[in-house]
This record gives sequence, C-alpha cells and structure tokens, in this order.
Amino acid sequence: MFSPTPRFAPLPGYASPGPGSVTLPAGYRAAGVHAGIKRSRRDLGILVSDVAVVSAVFFTSNSAAAAPVLVTRDTCDCTALQAVVVNSGIANACTGRQGHVDALRMRALAAAELGLPLEKVAVSSTGVMGDPLPMDIIEKGIHRVAGKLAADGGEHFAAAIRTTDRTEKRVGLTVETSGGEIHIGFASKGAGMVSPNMATTLSFVTTDAAVPAVAWHEMMAHALAESFNRITVDGQESTNDMVLGFANGASGVPLDDDGLERVHEALCAGLLAMALGVVADGEGATKTVRLRVSGAHDSREAERVARAIANSPLVKAAVFGHDANWGRIVQAAGMWLSHDDPRPLACDVAYDDLELVHGGDPLPLDVAATERLERVMTAPELDLQVELRRGSAATLVYFSDLTYDYVRLNAGRRT
Repeated sequence: MFSPTPRFAPLPGYASPGPGSVTLPAGYRAAGVHAGIKRSRRDLGILVSDVAVVSAVFFTSNSAAAAPVLVTRDTCDCTALQAVVVNSGIANACTGRQGHVDALRMRALAAAELGLPLEKVAVSSTGVMGDPLPMDIIEKGIHRVAGKLAADGGEHFAAAIRTTDRTEKRVGLTVETSGGEIHIGFASKGAGMVSPNMATTLSFVTTDAAVPAVAWHEMMAHALAESFNRITVDGQESTNDMVLGFANGASGVPLDDDGLERVHEALCAGLLAMALGVVADGEGATKTVRLRVSGAHDSREAERVARAIANSPLVKAAVFGHDANWGRIVQAAGMWLSHDDPRPLACDVAYDDLELVHGGDPLPLDVAATERLERVMTAPELDLQVELRRGSAATLVYFSDLTYDYVRLNAGRRT
C-alpha cells in the first residue's frame, strides 16, 4: 500500500489510512485481470458503484487527446458517471478513426456487462502511443473482469492501471465526522510523461459520503489544482490524463458543513499523496523536491519561474548528483524573468533550513553547515525555497530528479 503521509502531504488528524483502495468506501466493486495486452501483469480493470452517484471528471488539455478521453468527455454524462473501464499497456492515443471506434466499442462492452447506459460508463487507456488496441483480447477480458467484480477488488484494479510504475499507488482513508465515519478510496498511476495539466496520470477517487454534485465538483477541482496540477517529472503533458471522482452517499452518514469540509480536506490530502507518489515513482527518480517560489510580482510570474526551475535538466541532474548547485536555480529563474523585467535578479535560495544565497550574494558555510547540507542533499525528499524579492506572490511545485535510468528507460524501449 502506498503511504498517504509523506513529509509533504500529512493527513488531517481526523483521517486515518487503512488497507484497500477504491473499494474501501461502501457500495463499490472493482476488479483487475491479466487479459493479455501486457506480457504478465494485470492490464484491464473495471470500477463500478452499485448505486447512483455524482461524479466529477477532469481531462488532459493536450490537443492531441486520446480516443478514450474524447469518448468520455464528449459522449458521457460526466456529472453522473457510475463506472469506468480501464486498460493499460496500450494508450489508444494517436490511433485515428479506428481508435475512436475501439474506444466506443470498449465502453459498449463494459456497459452491456454492467447493465448500465452507455453515457454512465467512462473509458480510459494508458500505455504505448500509436498502437491499435487488440480488441479481440479486450472483448474477452472485459467479460472476465466483469465476472470478478468484488467489494474487495480495489487492489487488483489499482494493479491493472499501472504502466512503467514501479509500485501501485492506492490508499483508503477513514474520515471521522460528527455524523459518523465516511471513507475515501484512491487509485492512481503515473511515472513518465508527467507535467501539468494533470501530469500523466489516471486517477480514480471513490467516496461513500453524500456530497451534492456542485460541491463535489468544486472539491475535486480544488484538490486537483493543489496536487496533480502541481507536479512534474519531465515537463511532458500526456494525451490520456483523466481524474475521475465518484460520490455515492452509500455510508448513509449525514454531513453538516463541518463534515463536508472534512471530506474536502481529506480529499485534498489524499490526492496530494497520490500526486507525490507519482513524482517519487517518476521514471528513474530517486528524489522528490518541493519547490516554493515566493516574492514574485504576480501569480503568473511565480508559476513561470517555478516551472522553469522544476523542468530544468540542469537543476534536476544536480539534485540527482546531490549537488546544491544554486547557480543553476538562479539561471533558470533569471532566464524566464528576463522576458518580463530587465531588472537584475537578487534572490534568496535555501535548501531546507539552510540559506545559501541572500539577496543574490552567496553565503559562506562553516563545517557544521556543510555537513548538514550534505545530509539534506542525500535525503529522498528535499525542500527548495526561492525568494525573488519582487512582490508578494508565491506558488508550490513538486518535481523529481533526472537520472541515468530515465534515459535508459525511454531510449531503450517504447513507453
């Protein structure tokens, strides 16, 4: 089970992690099987609510969006989806007219097995781009996976959506409210081709809380903005991104305003944990970096500088090498600031609680501080802070390092 409480995503005190995944909340069934798309791992899954739900779904903004994204976005009832069918191994992206036909067929097969209207079933795919789906294998697989749907099938579903992920990303949360316990389940995938909007991720959220449709959409949108839209591995936005949340109210727990706020806060913490799991599991990654850029003129400037630093191959390679090379950070920030303002950059740079640059001037380190910096740079999680001294705007971005294994993986085989 992926831990939901890394350093950068602590849970609120009234939420506790537990075993399971998207089927921890009441009223959901799921399954994942090895259909034969991939050599040996599970590669086909279904998640369904047994009762009507409110749903919120968000898609990649890439104009080369894959066929399953287009089918779900354009032909489904995205506020009342009740199920999703997912395959991994082949993305059904950049597959032309036949890819669209195959996505429609995949949805129709799942809807027939579940006894649901077509518009209630989302379809999602992830994997190699440009290859056609093996529909003979998928047709048989959908029949098999539908027959295995179970209230404890969330773990198999989480396994079935993986591609180059080294580990499954799943967790179930129990949230205490004044009316009783509710549950939220998460299953996500993502490792490479990761950058906003939504990174390369398929992420599925379930809850048995009774949340009004408008409130659920607002909760999901806010949680997404603070999690998957805050991360990058390699600066590449996928064609297949989808984040889908279901709320079915099956717990029967009445929620007052405080209860709804607890659901919202637990949802934010859980999605951030999933997003950080994607960064930590980035292809070849060994480190997760939280970057805070503050003192920007406005939010646009803060965002541009943060992305420039987080996506810089030079910065990312230095982090991999345990090198506190603040010159690369200042260079990346200055490169983008020069587009808007010719003033010289005189910033502060700190790694965790160690300030290395103040007002543009490097600071000397004594022996103790040097030893402390070495420990900071070798830790798996690194806090990087850049103060621009130009205003009051700030932003956060989370990114991974750039390693030899990233190049080997992406040069050695198609992903």
